[in-house]
Amino acid sequence: MSDSAGISEFDTARGARHPRAHVELLRNYFIDLISVHMRLRIFKPLITNFYVTQKCNLRCTYCYPPGDEPDSDLASNIALLTKIRPRNPVINFTGGEPLLYPDIVELIRKARELRFYPILLSTNALLTDKLEQLLPLIDHLIVSLDSIEEESNDALAGVSGATREILGNIEKSALWSRQYGHRMTLHSVITPHNLDDIAGVVKLSELLHITFSVSPQHGRYHPNPELPGNPRYMALVDHLIDLKGRGMPIVCSFDYLKAIRGFPRRRCYPFVSPRVFPDGSVYFPCERIRDTRLFLHDYDSLISLMRKHAEFSFRPECSSRCYLACYVEVERYLRNPLSILNEIPMLRIVSGARIKRRRGGRN
Repeated sequence: MSDSAGISEFDTARGARHPRAHVELLRNYFIDLISVHMRLRIFKPLITNFYVTQKCNLRCTYCYPPGDEPDSDLASNIALLTKIRPRNPVINFTGGEPLLYPDIVELIRKARELRFYPILLSTNALLTDKLEQLLPLIDHLIVSLDSIEEESNDALAGVSGATREILGNIEKSALWSRQYGHRMTLHSVITPHNLDDIAGVVKLSELLHITFSVSPQHGRYHPNPELPGNPRYMALVDHLIDLKGRGMPIVCSFDYLKAIRGFPRRRCYPFVSPRVFPDGSVYFPCERIRDTRLFLHDYDSLISLMRKHAEFSFRPECSSRCYLACYVEVERYLRNPLSILNEIPMLRIVSGARIKRRRGGRN
């Protein structure tokens, strides 16, 4: 089957499956919303992060060292996907570097057959050949880039010469988005060493007509101690808030940007953004604390695992730590659902790109 035939079949199937996926996601959100405000012991996933490998071809200074655990075989990962899917439409394939997983194309093809939507892929974009094979199969590509300055980004990535290749692949992927219809986001981690470089990544996103997101450098529990109270850091976040207000394609919510500016005390509901690891491990209350380790293979589905274990709890020691976007963004939308009204301009940018693709087709 040619790529064009595959895309055509995908577009036909996508129209039929969108309503179901949207209904599933909205239902989960309203269940979580009720659970948060009534303190019930019921939570449903809003996005599941599937770590398909612990291996990585970069050595980013702010990241955990790559793992040396063996990859699971394709059959085991398909079994995990099948257990993740019931009443849980959104999945993010991540790692490590997911493109290093030898069967990643077949695995994401299976996710498409299982009618996940949207399918996200988080990558460093070094492996272009495999990436191009995946673009017709995914809905959103997230590429890590901390600076457009080669020397600065190479130092953060830990691999000399990587940035030039990454930048070229980002430009290719942005062009391919017009052909394949996927959305695309550049994601930067703010460290004390790239405070002056983030604005350049935002500008590149604007030039390529894609979106941008950001998060502060984080240890296991706390942000880098050189960021809180740092006037240069706070000025950068203020600048991002201003750019977003003026229509720049920054997908982080205003609430999230304000949270990472001052790092206020907060609640955390990690159950709604579960993480499944290559061996099927799921940690509770989250993969940072790891009080309990469960194995998805032992349950009928991720939903049934969560029904048994994901109870409402609030740990006071978590109130001033762990400002990861996957947790903070969810907390903000659950505690203040009306804040979505502040994000309507960005929602129009994202939805407009998809409407254009559906109407215009391939270039």
